[in-house]
Amino acid sequence: MRPFAFALALMFAGLAPLSAQGFGPAPDAATAREILALREDAWRAFFANDTVAFKRVVPAELIALSWGGGAWEDRTQTIVRMREFAGTGMKLDALHFTRNVMQQYGDAVILYTGFHLVLKGPNGEQEETTGRGTEIFARRDGRWIHTGWHLDAIAP
Repeated sequence: MRPFAFALALMFAGLAPLSAQGFGPAPDAATAREILALREDAWRAFFANDTVAFKRVVPAELIALSWGGGAWEDRTQTIVRMREFAGTGMKLDALHFTRNVMQQYGDAVILYTGFHLVLKGPNGEQEETTGRGTEIFARRDGRWIHTGWHLDAIAP
């Protein structure tokens, strides 16, 4: 390759869209399935106000940043929000994860995700939220736990 062409190729190499770039070390298929199931369990436990199931997958040292701003929360504070949500009478009607990209670094997996959820109220009212998230999982004592997340909502 001629020097000018080589320099041009190097200059434009970093401009490839994300879809064309590698995302780093991905977990094996079994680990990926386990992480996705664990994430699903955590979200569904939250919306069902299922404290026992939530505590099974989310440790006390959780750091949670939810969409809509607000304070950073630990597991205890997040469980309070679960109860508050349950008190509204709203129920999870649909939950879809629209994109998942994972990176694994030893006993840690970072999951970048897109989500869409639909909540229904006691009088049939409906709320939809679409957003993105970064979720962190760690392997402790031979099992994966959901140690943190940062979510944002995307305007419709």
